[in-house]
Amino acid sequence: MSRSVLVVSGASGSAESVAAAYARQDDWVGFLYERGTPPDELYNVRCDVSDALQLDAAVSEFETGHGTVDVLVVDADRHEHHTDESSVSTAAGTRARANAIIGRTLPGMREAGHGRIVLIASTKGLGRGSTLAGGAPHADLMSLAWHLVHECRGSDVTVNVITYGAAQSGSRLARAQRAQQIADLAIHLTRPEATDTGAVIPVEVLGAIPTRGPAWAEGASYQGR
Repeated sequence: MSRSVLVVSGASGSAESVAAAYARQDDWVGFLYERGTPPDELYNVRCDVSDALQLDAAVSEFETGHGTVDVLVVDADRHEHHTDESSVSTAAGTRARANAIIGRTLPGMREAGHGRIVLIASTKGLGRGSTLAGGAPHADLMSLAWHLVHECRGSDVTVNVITYGAAQSGSRLARAQRAQQIADLAIHLTRPEATDTGAVIPVEVLGAIPTRGPAWAEGASYQGR
């Protein structure tokens, strides 16, 4: 059965691959983006997610055509340069952006009795080779995810985080491979039968999608509940 999937673009460049992966499953996919040129085959809406009016209009239009959002994938990293002076405000803005889209779609999921949410953040949030300025926004997103896990406890709404590091090389192919890893993992975490929630999974640690049940490698932070 086709599901309604909403994907929000961000700075990691992975959201397009994620949206395309759901489209290949014949899901109804909406793609919200702030900049760039998205693939023509997707239902594309240019939208500043931090603008409440734009966001409500975009989601309402999508829901009119495809019903309540079943799956929400948010690439929460914005196109910003983080500095020590701006780290606090950047973290607040990043969390506010994620809060806005989740706040708009989560009530519908809870009313429907099911939903899948995935946030995409940098491994900087795990304290890997980053300063506070770079890691604070992503650590804040993980805190938000764990808060949502508790808020949704007892329902069939799951919340998980995929984190990414720099591609092993700066080549376009390496970035595309990383984006495909993220897309495959998002598909895995949002299967209708999936029950894992509260997981933080660095794609460069796992390297591949677990084929059965929760899985992790040394150094991964996997806290499925």
